[in-house]
Amino acid sequence: MPEPESNHRLHESYLGDQKDREDVYSSPAKVDDLMARDKLRRESVYEMITQGQVRTPADFYHAAVILQHGSEARDYLTAHRMAVLSAIGGHQPARWLLAATLDRYLMAVGQAQVYGTQFEYDEGANRYRLKLPIEESSVLPSEKDILDVPSVPDRLKQLNERAEGR
Repeated sequence: MPEPESNHRLHESYLGDQKDREDVYSSPAKVDDLMARDKLRRESVYEMITQGQVRTPADFYHAAVILQHGSEARDYLTAHRMAVLSAIGGHQPARWLLAATLDRYLMAVGQAQVYGTQFEYDEGANRYRLKLPIEESSVLPSEKDILDVPSVPDRLKQLNERAEGR
């Protein structure tokens, strides 16, 4: 049986999601516009999932990226499931995403993140900081390496170097 072909419409939606994140949204109106586009993309992804149109590791990854930009625990949990399926299917970028979507889901349901992938930007300080709480004691020493998750200090350095370039 031949491998299913990746969903072109989902890939285009993913590209739009990523393009939207190249900009810095400096006004509430622009943020509202982004959130409206994100909502439309999520609705489309849920429809594709329901219709069985998300089938390949690349599809699972694209769906996960879009859904992790959601606003509810359901979005983050579904994104996590999609990232896990993508990673199991051999799509390497999904490994980091499965950690990030789990952290995002945990925080949405009032729990501490475990991988340290969630940060927030402090405009006044023009710096990123780790979103708290975090509970790393359950993470195996090699787990972050396997999932391509950088250490919190390394990721903060990377994010803050980017912030300085704004």
